[in-house]
Amino acid sequence: MTGADRPLTGVRGDVGPGWEPVRRAFAAITGRPGERGAGLHVIHRGRAVVDLYAGSDASGPYGPDTRQVVFSASKGVAAACLAVLADRGQLDFDAPVARYWPEFARRGKSGITVAHLLSHQAGLIAPEGGATLAEVLEGRPLADVLAAEPARWPPGRPGYHAVTWGTLADELVRRVTGGRLGEVLDAWVCRPRGLAIGIGGGQPGPPPAPVHAAPRVPFLVRMTTAVFARPGTPLWAAMTVGGALTEPPDRWVARPETLAAHLPAANAVATARSLARLYALLLPGAGSAPGDEPPLVGARTWRAAVRRRVAGRDRVLGVPSAFGCGFALPSRAWRLGSPTAFGHPGIGGALGLGDPRRGLALAFLPRTMPADALADPRHRTLLDAVAQVIGG
Repeated sequence: MTGADRPLTGVRGDVGPGWEPVRRAFAAITGRPGERGAGLHVIHRGRAVVDLYAGSDASGPYGPDTRQVVFSASKGVAAACLAVLADRGQLDFDAPVARYWPEFARRGKSGITVAHLLSHQAGLIAPEGGATLAEVLEGRPLADVLAAEPARWPPGRPGYHAVTWGTLADELVRRVTGGRLGEVLDAWVCRPRGLAIGIGGGQPGPPPAPVHAAPRVPFLVRMTTAVFARPGTPLWAAMTVGGALTEPPDRWVARPETLAAHLPAANAVATARSLARLYALLLPGAGSAPGDEPPLVGARTWRAAVRRRVAGRDRVLGVPSAFGCGFALPSRAWRLGSPTAFGHPGIGGALGLGDPRRGLALAFLPRTMPADALADPRHRTLLDAVAQVIGG
C-alpha cells in the first residue's frame, strides 16, 4: 500500500462518559484506506463531550489547533455573521436587497428579498456570459455583473448558489457596514470569542492543513457527474461560476490567492473546536448557565435565521434541498442527522451543525474529500453514533 492508502492508526483526544460509540465511529472512519486524518468536536448542552483527532502531515499531528479550509461549510459561518448583523438591527431578512444595494434592483430583481438571496432563491448562480477567475477572487466585479443581470428563475424553489452565494452575501455586508464579510466576521464574531475561524484577508498563522481528493470515485458517481455537471448545465454553472474555476477544488482552494480572497461560500478556514463552538453559541439557551459565554444572537433573530425559507427540488443540485437564511436545513441534499438541525456541509467533507432540540453542536473536519459530497457516508456514521448516545 502507498502512504495515502495505508490505514491510520491511533485516535488522539478525549470523550466524555457514555460517548465511546462516537470514538469508535471516528476510529472506524479515520482507519479506512485513503483517509488522511480528521478532527471532530462535539458540544452537548454546553459541555464539550468529544474532542478527537487522527492523522498528521508535514506540519505535525492533526490536533486542536489544526486549521483547514471547510469549503461550503463556510456558508454556515457566513450565515452566523449575517445573523449578527440582523440582531444588531442593521439587516432585515425580509427587506428587499435593493434597500441596501440599490443597483441590485435592475432587470426585474426589485422584489428579491434578503431572505430570498440567502436561501438560494435569487437565480444568480453565475453570469450568463461567464466570469473570469480574477472577478471571482476580487468579488466586487462579479457582484456588479450579477446585479446587472436578470434572475434565471423566480423565487419559490431553491437553486444552490455554490460560489456566488458568497459573492452576493459579501457585497450585501459591504453595503451595510462598509467592510468585507470576513472582516466583520473577525471583528464582531470570532476575535471577541477567541474563535479560530476566518474568511480571506491573509489570515495569520501557518497555512491550513491540505485537503486531499478522494482516492477512489465509484463509477456511478463519475457517470452521474459527467451527465449532470457537464458544461452548460446549472450544476456546472454554479460550481465553476460559468467556467471561471477550472481546477479541482482541492487544488484551487489551496492556492495563496484563493486563501487570501474573501469567498464566504467556499474558503473559510477553521478548527473543529472553533466551528463547533460557533454553533453552540447560536443555540437557544446559550449563555444561560453561570460562566457561559453570551449567545451570539437573540432568540428572535435565531428563529428568523434558521426558519425554513424554501424547500423543494433544487434547480441546481437536482435533489430536494431546504434552506434558512444561509443555513442548510435537513433534506435529501443535506443529511444533518435530525429534523431540527441546521448547519452546512462542504464538498471537502467538512460538516458544522447545531440542533436545538438535542442541545447539540458538532464539527467534523476530514482531510480527505468524499467521492460524493451529497452522500458522505462518514457523516451518517458519526451522526448515527451521536444518536446512539443522546437519541435521534
